[in-house]
Amino acid sequence: MRVRVSPSAPFNPQDHGTHWQRIARVLALVLMTLPPAQAAAWNADGHAAIGVLAVEQASPDTRTALAQIFGDLSPDAIAAECTWADDFRETPAGRWSAPLHYVNIDPDSKRYSRQRDCPEDACVVEAVRRYAEVLGDDTQANETRREAFRFLCHFSGDLHQPLHIGYADDKGGNLVTVRFRGDAMNLHAFWDHALPAAHASGWRDLVSTLRKRPNPSATRWNAAELAGWTNETFSLTRNFAYPPTRQIDNAFARRGWQVALQQMDMAAERLALILETELAE
Repeated sequence: MRVRVSPSAPFNPQDHGTHWQRIARVLALVLMTLPPAQAAAWNADGHAAIGVLAVEQASPDTRTALAQIFGDLSPDAIAAECTWADDFRETPAGRWSAPLHYVNIDPDSKRYSRQRDCPEDACVVEAVRRYAEVLGDDTQANETRREAFRFLCHFSGDLHQPLHIGYADDKGGNLVTVRFRGDAMNLHAFWDHALPAAHASGWRDLVSTLRKRPNPSATRWNAAELAGWTNETFSLTRNFAYPPTRQIDNAFARRGWQVALQQMDMAAERLALILETELAE
């Protein structure tokens, strides 16, 4: 089931929050009829690692701009900022944000379509676009820009996780039961929790692992690239994320972990490029 709401005015960075609040009441009513929301991509450790690495890669000017917005740029502080969105959506005030963590793509298509797949722009792809704009808008209050960073950091991770760019009929793998190392779980939980837990003992360990890997080949931020990034992740969803059998073996898990590291690398570098473009330039 794909959430659809009636059209409203386009998003305006000067009107931050109002656009989403305009549709929040409708989304809340619809979400009450749905199964539980999709899980957090890469679990909290993955989101924290992506944010910490992105801020590390940023230039001194960008880090100075971030410090002016919310002060503390220590790894612990950045980790907290980048995991905030999952906690927020579980609160009554944040329930409206649940659809922004993923996008459901038509199963008969191989590519993302903003008009078809993201009604009201209420999906992870357009959320990255919007919160990048808000973060870069120095006419906004610091608290508004801090919230934009929190969302942007988190959704950049979501955008690069297979199954967050997925299908509505199985809720991004939440309705697919698999077994891994003797435990039954849904496929989304395998990618989000079981796979990272099997290879890393917390976000600091994950940051150390990712630092040792070669950086991907991203160049700079351009909002027009978002569709291409989405299609890259969707290709992984279509071609790899679903194991050949419901019993996940060690060979699939090893390949899956390499894919996960590749995607987290990419998410961190691309987030750094967004920050650089929106803040330093």
